[in-house]
Amino acid sequence: MRPKALKEKLRSAALGTRRGLAFEDVFRLSALAQKRLLGTRLYRESKTIALYSSFSNEVLTEEIFERAKADGKQICYPRVVRGHARHLEFFRVDSLRDLTDGPYEIKEPAEDGSKVDTSELDLCVVPGVAFDGAGNRLGYGKGYYDRALGAAGCAIVGLAYEFQVLKGDIPLEPFDVRLTALVTSSRVLTFKRRL
Repeated sequence: MRPKALKEKLRSAALGTRRGLAFEDVFRLSALAQKRLLGTRLYRESKTIALYSSFSNEVLTEEIFERAKADGKQICYPRVVRGHARHLEFFRVDSLRDLTDGPYEIKEPAEDGSKVDTSELDLCVVPGVAFDGAGNRLGYGKGYYDRALGAAGCAIVGLAYEFQVLKGDIPLEPFDVRLTALVTSSRVLTFKRRL
């Protein structure tokens, strides 16, 4: 099976399972994953963090936001910027109330906010549809994070439910960006990431 077709098959299965989660499970498992991430050296040593707005039962990130704000860290969120080619840019966010509905019904910051270049990021927390034990991430197939973080020198950490960690490998394509770490409700996996 070709990599693109295999990715689509894996994506469909993982999304089906994730969409079937009850909100109580989303909340409980998200709280465990967030607490685990907050206990990592990657979090403690970071000054500027990029988070994502959860969508369609993704692991929640609000607790990370509140803790990072209390710890005096700079926090930013991605925004899909339209133009010749849609891409992600990151903007500073001081309150979750500043996020508004963007494309794909995902909350994002206003474009007139304070932009943060990826070179300024210490840690970028990313969502995903599925992950593997080698640090590979399967997203929705648009490539936004891969393009935005391809040359970034920051740590890239995936947040996931345990069922999103596949036993086999996700097929890699040249533009795919590997993770520095993967955090679930029950464990932290770390990887050697090639920049």
